[in-house]
Amino acid sequence: MKYFLIGITGKMGSGKSLFSSFFEKIGVPVYFSDKRGKILMNKIENIKKNIIKLFGKKSYEKNRINTNFLSEKVFRDPIALKLLCSIVHPWVFLDFKNWILSQKKTLYFIKESAILFESGTYKNCDLIITLTSPVETMIERVMKRDNLKENQILNRLNIQISNSNKKKIKYSNIIIENIQDISFLEKKAKKIHKEIISNIYKKNGKRR
Repeated sequence: MKYFLIGITGKMGSGKSLFSSFFEKIGVPVYFSDKRGKILMNKIENIKKNIIKLFGKKSYEKNRINTNFLSEKVFRDPIALKLLCSIVHPWVFLDFKNWILSQKKTLYFIKESAILFESGTYKNCDLIITLTSPVETMIERVMKRDNLKENQILNRLNIQISNSNKKKIKYSNIIIENIQDISFLEKKAKKIHKEIISNIYKKNGKRR
């Protein structure tokens, strides 16, 4: 089955998840990769075994992923992050395929992911939207949301797409600077939704 896929990405605190949620509110199916990844890390025994083997028993507490411990490990070491991704991403990819099959007929789908470019997922997208914000703004948002210290946030921001900014700019069809209030993002989502629908109909003349 052929489908039209929109990729939405951005660093932590950029507003990518909030922006994606506005499409979901409209009725567009949205796959939240980061959330699904965490669910799979708690659900799939093969993932658990490999994470514990690589990072140690402290990776899980009471059979649940120890997010704080694991984050400290992978956001200090790019190699550790790549290894974690190599464990989790094949399962996320399979989960996404199954999710697509479970959805009702729709004009397009959205895949939200912080590492759209690092994982190579951008290659499968028909359109890529990247959200950006000033570093100070992203730090402020994440501190309020996750109760993290500034240095912890900076470590994570620095490693996310640390060497892929040129790729991000090159392959993104739309770049949104999220420096305004929430209503700005919601209006932007509605506008882009209408444009996507219009372009799909013009290109295909009918639903896929």
